[in-house]
Amino acid sequence: MSEPDALRLWSSVAPEEVLASETHRNIALHVFDHRDRLTPAHAAADPDVLDAVYLTATYYLERLQHLPEGESWEGYACTFLLRIVHAVRPAAVPQPLRDAFAERPPEDVPPYETVHAVGRTLLAAGTAGKDPEAVLAAGVLLAHAWEEARGGESGPHIAFGFATGLLAMADLGVGPEDARARGITLMRLALAELPADDQFRDAMLAALASELAKAPRQAPDEAGLAADVTAYMRQGGLERLEAAVDRLRTALATTATGEPEHSLRRAELGQVLRMRFESTGELTDLDASVTELRAALASGALDTESRASVASFLGLAQLDRYVHSQDPADLDAATSAVRDGCDPAVAASPAHPQRLTNLAAVLTARFDRYAREADLDEAVEHLTYAVSATPPDQHDHPVMAVKLAVALRRRGTHRRRPADLRRAEAILRRIADGSPGTGPTRQLARMELAELLAERGTLFDDERDIADAVDQYRATALTPTEDIRTRLRSAYGWGVHAVALGALDLAREGFRLALTDLLPKLTGPALGRESQETRLREVSSLATVAATASVMAGRPREALVRLEQGRGVLLAQALRLRGRHEDLFAASPELAERFERVCAELVARQRGPEERKAAAAEFDQVVTDIRALEEWQDFQEPLGWERLSEAAADGPVAVVNVSAWGCFVLLVTRPPGRPGRVETLTLDVTQDDIDRRAGAFRAAVTRLRETTGRERLRADRELKDTLRWLGARIVRPVLAHLDLAGPADPGVPPPRLWWCPTGVLSLLPLHAAVLEEGPDGPVYTHDRVVSSFTPTLGALLHARSQPVTGENPASLLAVAVDAGGAHPPLAALDDELAVTGGLPGRRDVLRDTEATPRAVLAALRGHTHAHLACHGVRDPGDPARSRLLLHGGELTLRELAGERLTDARFAYLSACHSAAPGEELADEVISVASAFQLCGYRQVIGSLWTVDDRMGPLLAAEVYRHLAAPGTPPAAVALHRAIGVLREHPRYRDPLFWGSVIHHGL
Repeated sequence: MSEPDALRLWSSVAPEEVLASETHRNIALHVFDHRDRLTPAHAAADPDVLDAVYLTATYYLERLQHLPEGESWEGYACTFLLRIVHAVRPAAVPQPLRDAFAERPPEDVPPYETVHAVGRTLLAAGTAGKDPEAVLAAGVLLAHAWEEARGGESGPHIAFGFATGLLAMADLGVGPEDARARGITLMRLALAELPADDQFRDAMLAALASELAKAPRQAPDEAGLAADVTAYMRQGGLERLEAAVDRLRTALATTATGEPEHSLRRAELGQVLRMRFESTGELTDLDASVTELRAALASGALDTESRASVASFLGLAQLDRYVHSQDPADLDAATSAVRDGCDPAVAASPAHPQRLTNLAAVLTARFDRYAREADLDEAVEHLTYAVSATPPDQHDHPVMAVKLAVALRRRGTHRRRPADLRRAEAILRRIADGSPGTGPTRQLARMELAELLAERGTLFDDERDIADAVDQYRATALTPTEDIRTRLRSAYGWGVHAVALGALDLAREGFRLALTDLLPKLTGPALGRESQETRLREVSSLATVAATASVMAGRPREALVRLEQGRGVLLAQALRLRGRHEDLFAASPELAERFERVCAELVARQRGPEERKAAAAEFDQVVTDIRALEEWQDFQEPLGWERLSEAAADGPVAVVNVSAWGCFVLLVTRPPGRPGRVETLTLDVTQDDIDRRAGAFRAAVTRLRETTGRERLRADRELKDTLRWLGARIVRPVLAHLDLAGPADPGVPPPRLWWCPTGVLSLLPLHAAVLEEGPDGPVYTHDRVVSSFTPTLGALLHARSQPVTGENPASLLAVAVDAGGAHPPLAALDDELAVTGGLPGRRDVLRDTEATPRAVLAALRGHTHAHLACHGVRDPGDPARSRLLLHGGELTLRELAGERLTDARFAYLSACHSAAPGEELADEVISVASAFQLCGYRQVIGSLWTVDDRMGPLLAAEVYRHLAAPGTPPAAVALHRAIGVLREHPRYRDPLFWGSVIHHGL
């Protein structure tokens, strides 16, 4: 063995011979002959091993003299070989490497790592020279190395090396027939086992992505579930999912399918139902999806691969459930399921990238909730792999890419990392500007691009990004696709960010599209009530923000229309189904009967989604047919300014708009014989002020009921401070503008005023605000006007439009029930029942055990008036779950929503919180009182907070005394007078008591 510093063994060989493929192949195979003895110990004991190692090392040193400078596999292999030589004959190693080894002594490595290095060197040369024999020979070395390396630390790298060899064989048309499939599978397996921080991971991912891109495209099935899903993902078309659901349900119902096919069909059905839920928002589909996926897993009939996929899709369904419920338990269930789906035993599967995508979606949601950066980093890692490991023409590849971009955007904005944002932007632009074949994903990508640009523009104060965001939002919103949810969110973003640019007309265009065209489609009657509420949560402040933009543009009439379009959406929809149209019967009895029938079908409870969908389609058709009648073109159209102004026919209406951009009052007046007008009154308050005051006020009311001593005094001070603030900042400016700030003239009844507050302002007692301190104590709103409340102007107009036929004389249903249990006893129920007898006419009583929910509902249908004295329960987070507690059960808002009482007139709800909406969906004004209005009651008295049980009979007696008087006044006036009497009572003069009770309606 020579000294390499003094003699190069191959220096006398012609360069062509050194670089010849045959020479290289022979040298590599010579090393392979000693494959199990490539260690220092064997080299020291066997000169043949040392000579073979030394010969090969010097060969690679010579090859390096004739190759371009830079990193190469020759240098890599040479280092492995000279490690062995250095352990036996250090002097035989070139001086530079000897010095490096002296500074950092080399560790012994298994023989297979040296075989792998030599094999990769031969493979690189054979691939570059398109030499099949060299590639096949390299494959022999790499296959041996992989077999030996399995389970070891270098196993993933060596597996990837062998996979590269298999793919090179496939490119050259040599080796096994399945070389390409085996190579891609092995690459996936190697990457799945590779540590996330491995320095070669990015290069390996890029190599896998490159191989997938050039792999022959698989022809899609022309029929079956895969074809339906692929077509839907690429081109949209909800009918494809509908067909798949029908086909799978029919197969499960009619075919005696054995296992595992039966469980696989159930899993497929669960997956398609989840996809349909994401398109339509129908929660029954989501519930059914979870049921089917759980059943498939519980069967025990699935193999490991199928079980992993089903668990992963179950996690995705549970994530959708979490998005609806915001319950951390649902998020934990989703996390557990998607992690179960990422079973290492099937990590090489082509389906594994999809399972990792699902895991990443859950991790991103966990970051949004808990702000743990590790969740977001893991999500980015999994999505980066998934995008690289999925063929670019596969239907779900764009979805994975969009989710990667979203995770990068989250991380980029959270950490203020422009690099992440640029990477996300590039991904989204590629999909948004790509071919039409990406279906609904293209729309989603454009919207997410707009979100990114808007966030980056705001974060770094760059108007160019915000302007670009508005363009992207606008393009998405205006594209006529089935994805109404994405279009609506984009129209909303278009409006909001156009305002930020000062482009008010452009903003108004976006808000008009959102509220006039898209919102009605998002929450149509084909959806169940709970599903509608879920959709509305996503755009909860749309109406108030849009109205503010209109006011900023000097268009208060438009602002009023926007508030009507976007507030009380479900109430307005339900009222349209309950309206009476006697004139339609005169114009077309047949169409009138069809309209009445389909409205009754949509109102009815206990209808499944398919029945609702059919009824909604028929409703749309009959409305179209009615509009074809002469002079009926505007039938069921949203209310415009002229019609809305009629709400002020009996007195002014103060619509108090609360938004993040400012708070103002739209004062609607319509003097007799004159057109209506609306004026804007800007308020010196902010949304944060109102939110803070509302929360503090309700907390004070609770403490006043539950505490004593100093704590009670502090709560009382908080309550009074809030009432003074309400008076100074909101009520007094309104009354002053209307010239109602002073007392009425002697003998003249106080004027009527309707309040229509938005947001959580509806939780505060505007009628009990303190206007000033008089000589006899505080002067309240009650001292100046008769206050009524209305959730929307449309609800007030509807109440006025319902005729009192007189066919049925007034009759009262009186209900009194003490729920008992954890609720405080209602000791004054007998007294309250007694005073209801003050109203003339027939009176029927349901007391205690008689007052079951079913009995009460049935009795309401046969009476014009109702008085319910019982406990009420308010659910601030889910106001639709607010309810009245009756004997043996609850009367819920959703049950009331299914009633259509054509002769209902007045309801007195002597129950806690019966008129208080929730903080969630505050602008839907969902409360027990609004539910009674929805049933058909034109006037409703209810309570904003817990009332004193002993006060109930006193107030009710006065109300009924005034209602029974000659020239019966409206219920609002009767309540106003009754409160006046109550305020003289030494115990109940404080607004804590009388301020709770309000009037809704006429």
